[in-house]
Amino acid sequence: MSIKLENAIEEARDFWSKVAKDNDWYVEPFYVQVWIDKDGKVLDSVSYRDMTRDYIIIDGKLEGEE
Repeated sequence: MSIKLENAIEEARDFWSKVAKDNDWYVEPFYVQVWIDKDGKVLDSVSYRDMTRDYIIIDGKLEGEE
C-alpha cells in the first residue's frame, strides 16, 4: 500500500476518532472502514465501537483478501 493511501486512511481514522471521543464511544485499538477508488481517492469511511479490524476496500476489493 502506498504512503499516499496510508496517509488517507490515517486521516479517516483521525476524523472518526474525534467523532468517537466527542460522543463517548472511543475505544482502543480504533478501527475504520475506508472505501478507495481505483485512482486512490477516498470515497467514504466509517467507524463504530465494535469494529475488530480495519477494512480497506480498494476499487471494490477488500484489501488483504483474495
